[in-house]
This record gives sequence, structure tokens and C-alpha cells, in this order.
Amino acid sequence: MKPAFLLATVALVAGTGAASAQDWHYDLTLYAWVPGLSVTTDTDYGSVSSDKSPSDTLSALDMAFMGHIGAQNGKLGLVGDLMYADLSASKASPFGKLFSEATFGTKLTAVSGYALYRLADDPKIQFDAGVGFRYFDLQFDTTLTGNIASTWERSTSTSWVDPLIAARLAIPLNDKWLVNGFADWGGTGDSETWQIYAGVTYKINDNWSTQAGWRYMNVNKDVGDTNANADLDLSGPVFGMTYSF
Repeated sequence: MKPAFLLATVALVAGTGAASAQDWHYDLTLYAWVPGLSVTTDTDYGSVSSDKSPSDTLSALDMAFMGHIGAQNGKLGLVGDLMYADLSASKASPFGKLFSEATFGTKLTAVSGYALYRLADDPKIQFDAGVGFRYFDLQFDTTLTGNIASTWERSTSTSWVDPLIAARLAIPLNDKWLVNGFADWGGTGDSETWQIYAGVTYKINDNWSTQAGWRYMNVNKDVGDTNANADLDLSGPVFGMTYSF
């Protein structure tokens, strides 16, 4: 695990000390995100891309785990998010009769952490802004199944950390319903990532609530010794259940 990731984690945890004299409130969420997968990557024969709908992705999903934790103390908020997905996509070869099919296999782990400060807090709107990081561990396999040409394969794996800026919005509609959103963006010289979420929350009681919405994430990274570019778009519905205490 890279030192930058460890330093960012320590910085977020250290932020809890600044408000230790007050009460912390926590939210634990398990959620299901079933994204469509759009992949573009470089090969020795040129760029190749594929688009799959959420239903296509669900049928090709080997494993996924997603969880979210939030902590609030006055105006200070800390947020952590974990996503692991093992996805695949395939399409007919774009290189004529050289190959019969292009197949992509993606194993993606994304760990995000944020420190947010509440800039607006009243019964009609809450708005937070802050900074964070996203740690990626990516294994990306590309196969061009041979037809006239021999089968071509490339397998790369890499991990990295992108610094982020982030914003969060909540608009209560009544005692039970609220509209909420979240967005972030960041990157380094050879990587860029951003995401946006918009949804609604229904409060069942003081401890339990449920969410439904739409999430989009983009990951763009130069990978491998050849600096081949991988561009992933993940977009689809999100459903979650939260326990607050």
C-alpha cells in the first residue's frame, strides 16, 4: 500500500481529535450498485471500446462488495467508502477479420475517504465541501481472440492514490424524505477520476433509512510498462440501507 494512501488515512483519522469533546453521530451503509460498464483501452492494434448496460453487467458480475461509513460532529464530517467489483465485457472485434472478439476483465477496488466542512446548515439545506483521496487497485485484462491473427493478450495491474475535492448536498423535503447528492473530482499527472451521485433517502425511523439513486464514476489511468491508457465509465442505479447511531 502506497505511503500517500497511509498519510491520507492518518490525516482523516487525526481530524477526529479536533472535535473529540463533542458528540459524534455515525451512519453505516451497505449498498448495491449495478453499473453499466464502458471500457476503452489501447492495444497494439489501436484503441478498442465496449459498452454494457447494467443488466448486461449484472449477468457478467463475478463478485461485488460495497459499503459506506459517515461520521458527523458539528460542522465536521468524515466519510469513507469501499467498493470492490469484478466485472467483464466483450464485443465483436473492431479490427476486421484479424480477431473474432475483444474481451475485457476488470477487478477494481476503490477506497475513498473525505474530510468535509458544513458551509450551510438550516432546515431547508445542508451543504458540505472538503478534500479527500481515492485509493485504487486495478487489474485489467484485455484479450483479442484470434481469427486470422494470433490471439493477443495483455494483463496489467496497478495501484495508486488520487487526491480529491468533494461536495455533498442534502435537501430535506419533510420529516421522512430528503434529496441528496455527492460529487468529487481529482487526479495526478497520469490519472484522473470523478464521480457524481444523486438520489433520495427515506427515513424509516430514528435508526434506519433506505436510499435509491444513480451513481456515475469515471477512472482514467495510464497502466503498464507501455503506458497504455485505460478509461472506465461505471454508471447505474444504487440501492442502500443505512443504520444511524
